[in-house]
Amino acid sequence: MASSLTNFTSETQLAVTATSLTTTLSTEKKFIGKVTFTNTSASNVEVTVWRLLTATTATTGSGGNWLAKKTILPGKVWVCTELMSHTLGNSMEISALAGTADVINADLSGVTET
Repeated sequence: MASSLTNFTSETQLAVTATSLTTTLSTEKKFIGKVTFTNTSASNVEVTVWRLLTATTATTGSGGNWLAKKTILPGKVWVCTELMSHTLGNSMEISALAGTADVINADLSGVTET
C-alpha cells in the first residue's frame, strides 16, 4: 500500500445540483483532512454536503441522506468539520450543492491510499 498527500479539489465551484468533489475507486481509500467552502457572492448561500457510496443518489430535505448543511454568509468561509477526519472507503464520494450556482468554491485535501 502507498499513501500520498493529495489535493482532492481546489476552487471547484458548486452547482445547484449535486457536484462530485472527490471519489474513490474500488481499489483505494481517502482520508479527509481539510474541507472549506468559500462564499464569493454578496448574498447568503446554503450548501448541502454528502458522503455516500458512488452508486447512491444524493437526496435533500427531511429524510434526505445528506451529511451536513449550512448557510454561508457573503464573503465568508465554512470549514466543514463534519467531513474532516472521515474516511472514504472503496467506491465512495463526497458531493455538494449550493443554493446559487457558481459562487461557492470548494477545497478538499487529505491522504489517498492505494
